Amino acid sequence: MSLQQERNKISTLIDNRAAFNSEHVQLCVYDTYQACERIPFQAEQLMFCAMHTGKKVMHHHSLQFGQEFLPGQSFIIAGGEQVEIDFPDAHLSAPTSCLTIEVDSQKVQEVAERMRLEQAFYSEQTATLQLHNNPFTQQLYQRLVDTFSENQHDREVLIDLGISELLVRMLQDRSRQLVLQHCSQLLGHNGLQSAISFINQNLKKPITIEMLCKSAGMGRSKLFLEFKRHLGCTPQTFIVEQKLHAAARKLKQGKAVTQVCYDYGFSELSYFSRRFKQTFGCSPKHYQNQLV
Repeated sequence: MSLQQERNKISTLIDNRAAFNSEHVQLCVYDTYQACERIPFQAEQLMFCAMHTGKKVMHHHSLQFGQEFLPGQSFIIAGGEQVEIDFPDAHLSAPTSCLTIEVDSQKVQEVAERMRLEQAFYSEQTATLQLHNNPFTQQLYQRLVDTFSENQHDREVLIDLGISELLVRMLQDRSRQLVLQHCSQLLGHNGLQSAISFINQNLKKPITIEMLCKSAGMGRSKLFLEFKRHLGCTPQTFIVEQKLHAAARKLKQGKAVTQVCYDYGFSELSYFSRRFKQTFGCSPKHYQNQLV
C-alpha cells in the first residue's frame, strides 16, 4: 500500500499515523486535522522529526518557552524523552503534517563507532534539540519516504544506506558541540584541542588558518584533516558556527543585533542574519523576541 493510501485511512483527527517498518527503523507520517494544545508525545528510541506542512509549538523542559517548528526545520527526541505539542493552525482541509524516523540504539551505535564517536553521542543526547535542515537533508528525508513506500527487492539495502547517511549528518552536527564539552576526554591534550581553545578565546578577533596551524602545531593539510575527521567540517565553518553560538548567547542577554553582528567580526548584517537563520532556524531578531 502506498504512503498516500495509508495517510487517507483517518482513524483520529490528532496525530493520525501512517507507519512503515524496516530493520532497526520505523518511519511514520503524522497528520493532525484540528487545532489543539499540549498533546503529549514520547519517543521510545532516538527519533528524528521533520516538519512537512503547518506549524507546531513544542514544549520541553530544556526550552524556556514554547518553540515554533515550521516546514524546513527538524528536531531530535532522545529515547524516553517526552514533549508536549500545540497544533495552532491544524484544520481538516489543511492538516499539520510531520515525518518521524525512529532508529534503535544498535544502529546508532554502529554508525557512531564507525565515526569514532563511541559513547559521546549518547552521553549528551538527553534533550530535544532543534536542527535547521539544509537542502541535502530535506532531500534525504524525501528519499527515505519514497524508499519506504516502494516494494523493490533491494528496499532494505536502500533504507539502511539512507538511515546511515542521516545518522552521519546528525552525529556530525551534534558532535561539534560534544567535542567542546568533552574535548579533554575525546581528544586529550593535543593539537586539535589547542586549536579549539584558541578559537573560543578569540571569537571577537579575526582568526586565520595560519594562526590555527601555529596554535595546533600542525601543517595546513593536517589541520583540515583533523577538523574533518573529528568535527565533520572545515576550520572556517567551525569558526563561524562558534561565533554564531556566542552571538546567540549575547542576544539572549538583550544585546542589539547590529552590535552583536559587528562584535563577532561579521562585516555585513545581511550575511550574519542569513548564517544565523541557517544555524538556529530563525532570524537574530526573531530569536531574541522569542525570549522576551
